Amino acid sequence: MAEISGRRLTLATALSVVAASAVMGLAISAPAHAACTAALDTPGCGSTGTSSPTPSPTASDVKPTDSAALPSSGPTITAAPSPSTLTAVSGAPTVKGVFTLGNGSPLAGATVTLTPVDEVPADGSTITPTTVGTATTASDGSWSFTLPSTLPSTLQTYADNNGGVLSLEASFYGQAADGTLLTGTDYVDAGVATGSATTEGSVAARAETSDTVAIHPDVDGTLVTPADSTLVDSADTTDNADSTDGTDSSPTTSGNTWQSADGASTTGFSPDVVDGVDYSAVTPKLGGGCVPSKHVIKQHDYYTTIGEAHAYYDTTAAFEYNNTLSSTWGVATSVDGKDWSITSKISRKNTTGHAVGFANQGPRWAKRFQIPVKYQDIDHQYACPEGKVTHSYSIVPVGYDIPAGGAVARYGADVSSKDGLDAYRKSNPAYRAVLGKKQYVTITSGNSVTYGIAAKVFGVSISLDTEYGASHFQKITAGSGGEEHDIWGAKGKISGHPGVIYSY
Repeated sequence: MAEISGRRLTLATALSVVAASAVMGLAISAPAHAACTAALDTPGCGSTGTSSPTPSPTASDVKPTDSAALPSSGPTITAAPSPSTLTAVSGAPTVKGVFTLGNGSPLAGATVTLTPVDEVPADGSTITPTTVGTATTASDGSWSFTLPSTLPSTLQTYADNNGGVLSLEASFYGQAADGTLLTGTDYVDAGVATGSATTEGSVAARAETSDTVAIHPDVDGTLVTPADSTLVDSADTTDNADSTDGTDSSPTTSGNTWQSADGASTTGFSPDVVDGVDYSAVTPKLGGGCVPSKHVIKQHDYYTTIGEAHAYYDTTAAFEYNNTLSSTWGVATSVDGKDWSITSKISRKNTTGHAVGFANQGPRWAKRFQIPVKYQDIDHQYACPEGKVTHSYSIVPVGYDIPAGGAVARYGADVSSKDGLDAYRKSNPAYRAVLGKKQYVTITSGNSVTYGIAAKVFGVSISLDTEYGASHFQKITAGSGGEEHDIWGAKGKISGHPGVIYSY
């Protein structure tokens, strides 16, 4: 059993009806018992089982309103979805992407080299990356690579340890006419698990869309090490958690958005200008005899937001993250170790060894939920002819890791401003629904909202979204109060892919 904020919590595994409804993305039930009066660590309380909690209204839990007319309600949820199962995938997986020049023009005819993300030793020793395969970019800069149906044992082990997903780094390097090195790095996921061994991670990986990555001058000749001041948890604050429009108020960093690890302004920064020379339109010549290598500069644990749950009037909230990671992270990259951008994502599906989460929280309660994750700051080095050595960098999530004396999980920022009457008035009418008395609804497929600042890692804001499944879900349960239990999705209908369920 996990201890969170001094309370002992155990979440029961979702019943088969919830697992079976993964494709619909929704589990709905009217519990067999009117109330769950057992202790918090009794199986059934707050789980997706048939004995879900049904809170009774109290004098302090009166649904507020005002003199203005209320918005129209959504449809009433009255029936469970038809059972279905995870659809198996088949065939060898294909990964793909797009490379461009700094100005956005296609990088055509370039060689893209694929290497495994998980081969870098944690002890800091330097390796020459193992080439999984290569691809050549088309006239529009796009590339693709189909992995063999049977992988070498080492690669298969990486995939098995990551929930059936092989994470790969796709890199390019070339040189301008004056010898300046230009590089670009993408991160892609291959859904390796197929047939009866198909996993939720493998299905999600095959549905990922292509990233577009620009190449930039890589001229940093001095290795940059993260400052000790960046080894502090500082991400999950009310300032980036109070949006009421169904989105995270801290925008996800994009390829055109830069951030500084030391908090300095990036206004006027251009990754394509070196000593007054603009390389954004330069098409590099391929190759050049440079030898790549990489090593871990530093690794550290940071508590990372993986989801949230909400309960307003006469409801309780639950959230479970069971046995494996089930999230996709934005990967931050930099050519100077100071200015960073997120242009691609990577899935982490490795084991946590146990379930974490919470149950029976509410009414009038809404918080984010965080787990400790180990991250690595990795140096990508090119040793080129004439003794030239350059460094570029990436920040990559490794897996669930509890720091010595640390919590197995913890609550993050209060996000109750996303619930209630004001938020309900601002919500999309098409996303609204009514939850019947003594019923619950659970999100069991699709993705959460994207958290633009899920963690502040080595001073850099890292984005994340969580893939829901039978073992990773958000749930809200209605009590027997006389007023209507209104709910709505953050980014879609409750019967579709709501991302997060809000409450009024």
